[in-house]
Parts: sequence; C-alpha cells; structure tokens
Amino acid sequence: MKIETKDLDFSGKRVLITGAASGIGAEMAKTFSEHGASLILADITKIQKDDYKRLSGLVKTIQFDQADPTSIAKMSTEVGRVDVLLNNAGVVWMGPFEEMSDLDINRLIAINLVGHITVAQKIGRSMLEQRSGVIINTSSQLAFHGAAERAVYAATKAGVSQFTKSIAAEWASKGVRVAGIAPGRTLTALNKNALDTHSKRNIALQGIPAGRFAEAHEMAKLALLLSSDLLNYVVGETIISDGGYVLL
Repeated sequence: MKIETKDLDFSGKRVLITGAASGIGAEMAKTFSEHGASLILADITKIQKDDYKRLSGLVKTIQFDQADPTSIAKMSTEVGRVDVLLNNAGVVWMGPFEEMSDLDINRLIAINLVGHITVAQKIGRSMLEQRSGVIINTSSQLAFHGAAERAVYAATKAGVSQFTKSIAAEWASKGVRVAGIAPGRTLTALNKNALDTHSKRNIALQGIPAGRFAEAHEMAKLALLLSSDLLNYVVGETIISDGGYVLL
C-alpha cells in the first residue's frame, strides 16, 4: 500500500507539546507545524509567540510547572480540545548518586514521573470524553539500559515506559492510543554539560554503534510518524531511537 502525503497531514488536529521551549520539544513544534497541526506549546519557561512566529498554526502558549499539580490542572483547563499530546517535558540530573540531595531526587521524580503521569491523566480525561486521541510519552534509552551517575533519571524514565504500557492497555478500547519514544543521546541544551569536552564526547560515542549522536529533529519526526494513522496499530510500545546504544 502506497504511503500518501495525507497520511502525515495533521490539518485540523490540535497538538499539545509540553517541554516545547527548547530541544526535542521545540523541534516537535516545528515538525508538526510543517504538517499542518494547530499547536499548543507549554513549558516552564515562558514562550513568547514572537519566537515562534515562523510556525504556522500556533494557537497559544502556556507557562506551567510540571512539578506542581495545581499548575498542571490549570494548564489542562486552558488548552481546550487536544487530539495529540506529546508528553515531552522533563529534566536530567547527572552525578554520583550518593551526592544527590533529597531535593534533587524529589524534583526529578516530581517532574519526570509524577508530573508526566498527571499531565497524561488530565489531558487523557478529555480525550476519553471525545473518544479519540493520541498520547506519545517521551521516555529515554536509559529506561532500558542503566548508566552510571543517572540512577534516578533512569528510574523515572523506566517508570514512564511501564506507565505507557499499562495505560495503553486500559485506554485503547476507549479510543485513546498511547505509545512512547525513547530518544538516545541527543544534541540538545539538556545534554550540553554531559558533552562539554572532547573527551566526554568521545567516551559517549564509544557506546553508540551508529557512531554519532542523535539530532533533535530525528526524534520529532519519530513522534510525528508514531502519532499518525500510519502507525495506529502501535499501542503501548516505546520506540527506541538510540543508534544501537541499548544493544551493547
């Protein structure tokens, strides 16, 4: 069966992207705009519409804090109808586990896991009422492969992937499809500190059979494809895109 351009046409679809101010989220905004989506961009950083004026289909921007349940609830009432949720906001902490403070641990869990789940629940309720919708959760390669100095981060992302499986099984029959993406090491500001020297970059590359880091636009395109009707039989799976990292 031939793939048609219309198969990736999101015209008339309202797409909510969290963590949209930078990195993979910003590339998601660009990619979905190019395919006709109406965009709702949310982030803890205030997003200025002027910064995204090149994008067609921008409906609104929302500032919210994923660590704060009240802020999430407020955001969910402001977005209106959502056809696709790209549940993408998250933070990373790198360093020896024994040096993490209680605040560091609780913040990672609050944003990456509890907040992530809460966003899916709030937006998912509306999708259940309309009996349609797609949720794409952003996990990580570290959900499937441990890494030193990222113990809590990896644990939160493993939780996201297991949540994706479980809620997909619960909601698929109700018209809401849930799946996920697990990016590998991607060249974004979030990874800047981890790759800030030539030696760090070389060490990181040694663990990637593809021999390079991912680009944010590659993850955005994966999310686009996974959100589309082309892959509407993919339910509960988290698609790993990591250049082969988890194979080693």
